[in-house]
Amino acid sequence: MSKNTTMKLSKETLEKLHKLAGEIAAEKGRRVTLEEALLVLLEEKERKKNEMNSHKANEDRKELLSLLEMKIEGAGPEDFKEYDFNDL
Repeated sequence: MSKNTTMKLSKETLEKLHKLAGEIAAEKGRRVTLEEALLVLLEEKERKKNEMNSHKANEDRKELLSLLEMKIEGAGPEDFKEYDFNDL
């Protein structure tokens, strides 16, 4: 793959990308390339994905713990009897 490539964008998309680059430039206090703006978008997407995965893991963990704490009839210590090995 070459170092640079060309992307075809609609005028509306290009305008939105320039607007985003302008917002990022205002935050950083310096000029920002369109590539940097795209990288910000990709990093934000990755961060949100990681947050969602972390949130899902926490929800799954809570659900598992609630299942472990749930009482099940017929599975208490008083329901188990020792096997008599002498009746063989």
